[in-house]
Amino acid sequence: MKNGYLLIAIMSGLTAVAMAASVTAVGQLRVKWTFNTSAVFPGKTFGAGHQSPFTVWDIDGDGINEIIWGTRRGSSRREWCIKAKAPSFISPQSLGHFLPDLCDGRLEWVYPPITQDPLPGDPICQPSLVDVNNDGRYEICIAGRGGRLHVINPDGTALWTWDSPAGQAMIGAPQAYDINEDGFVEFFMNDDAGYIHCVSHEGKLLWTSFRCKANEGHPTIADIDRDGHYEVTWACQDFNLYCMDAETGAEKWRFNTGANMETCANTVIDVNKDGEYEALCWNSVGQVYAVSCLGREVWRIDLPRPTRLKLREPVGDVDDDGSCEMPIMSEDAIYLYDIGGAAPVKKWEINLTKWSEQGRFGGAKAVATAWSSYHLIADINGDGKQEILWLVPFPMVTDADGNLLAYYCNPNVADGARQENGGWWGDVDKDGISEWIVELNGKSHPQTLVYCLTMDGKFPADSWWPEYDHSAYPASYQAEQGWLKLKGAYSNSLWFPMPEAALKSIAMMLAMMLITLVAYAVAPCYQVTIGSVPPFQVRSGQLFSTVPDKSVSACARSRVTLPRSCSIPGKLYLVAWRRRLFHSTCRST
Repeated sequence: MKNGYLLIAIMSGLTAVAMAASVTAVGQLRVKWTFNTSAVFPGKTFGAGHQSPFTVWDIDGDGINEIIWGTRRGSSRREWCIKAKAPSFISPQSLGHFLPDLCDGRLEWVYPPITQDPLPGDPICQPSLVDVNNDGRYEICIAGRGGRLHVINPDGTALWTWDSPAGQAMIGAPQAYDINEDGFVEFFMNDDAGYIHCVSHEGKLLWTSFRCKANEGHPTIADIDRDGHYEVTWACQDFNLYCMDAETGAEKWRFNTGANMETCANTVIDVNKDGEYEALCWNSVGQVYAVSCLGREVWRIDLPRPTRLKLREPVGDVDDDGSCEMPIMSEDAIYLYDIGGAAPVKKWEINLTKWSEQGRFGGAKAVATAWSSYHLIADINGDGKQEILWLVPFPMVTDADGNLLAYYCNPNVADGARQENGGWWGDVDKDGISEWIVELNGKSHPQTLVYCLTMDGKFPADSWWPEYDHSAYPASYQAEQGWLKLKGAYSNSLWFPMPEAALKSIAMMLAMMLITLVAYAVAPCYQVTIGSVPPFQVRSGQLFSTVPDKSVSACARSRVTLPRSCSIPGKLYLVAWRRRLFHSTCRST
């Protein structure tokens, strides 16, 4: 009876969508398949997850991707893993439509197993893919309100767990990177007691930071000041963006944004292409800040009306003009700002309530709310241009000019409310067509489904921000993907150069250095600046090292080589040091 009810509702939804298309003359997102968690285990119902969006990867190496995400409603608090494909069996009762059968063959596992107690708290995080023990396999790493870091084997069994000393929630994607170059990753976990914890690849506590106020937005690990040592940046509820030494947890600086940053993450990126990284963060009064690597304000956005900003605001060159943009969702509107120049410029603003009143969604109610900030940036229709993929709460696609291109809704979807979970974009089933995977909260738990939507755009196709936390793809894979326009490393939202991606470039650079040393034994003298280190003079081809300065928080502490390209005054070049890349400038003296 439950299956029959859902089938009728979905078929009615398809009719409603077709009618909307004829009225609004916009395209429609086509449903390729759905997955209903409440149709898997008899007597169990599962609702939506919350801030626990999808990660996609072939974790078992069988050539078929898996889709991994968390749920928290109903008989829930589980992590799910299913095969990224259409149902392998469809009963006559489902009539070939979108209702999965109990035996559809796609479920790989749930964690913990359904016969065991659920997770100790809601799994509020995007799963991170991390090769924890260097065995060539990627483990799935999650955390959440239970205050526990789970490292899960590809088969859904636990490798190890680690509990926060304070027993507080650890919300956000687990961040992992090898910051001390011992060959193994370290985890960086935030908790609601106000601490950052550094945990080894074996689940042992390495250090705990000073205490600030809690936040549900995870930290970012980056060499933000390009000194060859990693930092942890964390947006906190005490109004401050903190920068800590990743090796010790000591504070390097803090920047006061003047308002709460609850649930807000931060992004480290060279947003204005000046050769220095900035940290982007946002707060509860409608402000977005770019903060320099030394903790100083670079610029600020003040939205037209003070309102909350939460979760994640992505970045990318949406309109292909060579400058970075940021789509923003506030409590009363959606925006696009150009943030790549000396000062941000608002490009457009849309009132979704007015769009709904104008009938653009066939009667469905779209709303802007900071809790629905799950938008992505990708070429979903294959036209060679970037689109913004919003959840309002149902899926909606706009172009770079703010025009409505497509949407999807049906009567089962809880419209007029916040979206509960984020999505994923890419070629999930490896058929050469891009898909958008979303979980849409239903008006009841059994009506909550995972949808695979498409506009039949080809893949590969360019994307600046294909997942909620940018990209959980392994660094080596990202380095090979020309379609992925921003690249990270090991876990989500990391914007610094990747050792895995840079090895070939460094090898070529070292060869150039050798040639330089031979050809330029006697060469003109140039003034060099590396990050925030005071300028110093060096001859082209000369080995040199910098002297630490107490007034400078960032300084190189090893020998580097000036490449031949610095013989051109004013040229921007890269210096290789400790297997990382640094931007430097050179001018003749």
